[in-house]
Amino acid sequence: MIKRLTLIAVLSYFFFILEFTINGSLGGWAKPELLLLLVVFWGLYSGIRYSIVAAVISGLLKDAFSIMPFGTYLFLFIAAAYLTTMVRTTVYQPGSRFSRAVVSFFVLVGCFFIEMMLYLMNHDVRFSDLFFNILLPQMVTTMVAVTFVFHGLRSLALWLKV
Repeated sequence: MIKRLTLIAVLSYFFFILEFTINGSLGGWAKPELLLLLVVFWGLYSGIRYSIVAAVISGLLKDAFSIMPFGTYLFLFIAAAYLTTMVRTTVYQPGSRFSRAVVSFFVLVGCFFIEMMLYLMNHDVRFSDLFFNILLPQMVTTMVAVTFVFHGLRSLALWLKV
């Protein structure tokens, strides 16, 4: 258990640094949501308990360096953990790559919808500009990254026997 919690904390920090680096080099429009994928992975791989731990660690890391009100990403990632569990019980078929992609897509859409509502509460922006210039490119890059990230995380978890 301690080994798995340590792995979640280290991976959360690594994915946060990777997101920050990608955002700095490619800009915000081409940044995959790696921390969100980490939360979804632990929800599919180990269940809700470890997904909540990943959500809290990832949310606190992202909130500490965000301009959004503190707790926004914490709320968003915990909602993603619960949404992953809900979609996992209804749609997910263990071992199916397509099923993992479908679960990730539903969680991403739900989280992007919540993030969009929170963003619109603080800024006066047209919905079409926000969707086509920020959310759609992030969703596309995240869906491209989902297979590689899940495969790498699964291989790492099996190699470390957690």
